[in-house]
Amino acid sequence: MKTCGVCGKEFEEGGAESAFTEAGKWLSGEVWNDAGELCRQCLENRARLAMMYLHEHNT
Repeated sequence: MKTCGVCGKEFEEGGAESAFTEAGKWLSGEVWNDAGELCRQCLENRARLAMMYLHEHNT
């Protein structure tokens, strides 16, 4: 079990992923350099917020 770096919730990696989870993982690795440290919900939220506000990454 890991602890999420954003919300503090414990989580396990793996399982089915949504498009937002995949986008969140990409952002974690390429933009914020915290890959593997966020739970699925925070990855999805990050991707949704990035889609709305980080236009420089929406290509």
